[in-house]
Amino acid sequence: MNENIKIFLTGFMGSGKTAHGKPLAELLNVDFFDLDYYIEKKYNRSATKIFAEEGEQKFREYEKYALQEIISDNQNFVLATGGGTPCFNNNIEFINANGTSIYLKCTVAELYENILQSNPERPLLQGKLGNELYERIKQLLSIREPVYEQAKIILTSENHNPQKIFETINSKTV
Repeated sequence: MNENIKIFLTGFMGSGKTAHGKPLAELLNVDFFDLDYYIEKKYNRSATKIFAEEGEQKFREYEKYALQEIISDNQNFVLATGGGTPCFNNNIEFINANGTSIYLKCTVAELYENILQSNPERPLLQGKLGNELYERIKQLLSIREPVYEQAKIILTSENHNPQKIFETINSKTV
């Protein structure tokens, strides 16, 4: 394995960044980080609570700082970014300059189903149900997708499994 493997899984909430990131890190024999969880531990509050108490802008500042901290403190890792991470504070440029970004691309329908099955109470989706939730996902994805597509590797949902991601990374010679 090459030295300094830094893999950044990007994509909309519910795209499988954490679900695929943990086993991918095991395959690569590197540490795994979930950026939202890292922030929650660091600030001793949930992302939802930070959004409610301090607003999205402050959360995005914490997010940028945490991203920089993980990159500077760790040589080899897989990092599941938050859904909005690449879209704020020039984070996509920072990510691409420091490692390999992988966009886990999903359709709106796939994201909707995944979010319903996992956790529909995410800060930017709170209080949304049914068609209103679907439309909010569609709206946010249309705004974020041009940023997500700046990733070095784009994988559609049929390729969202740790083994295929691992094979893709190895074929690209990270």
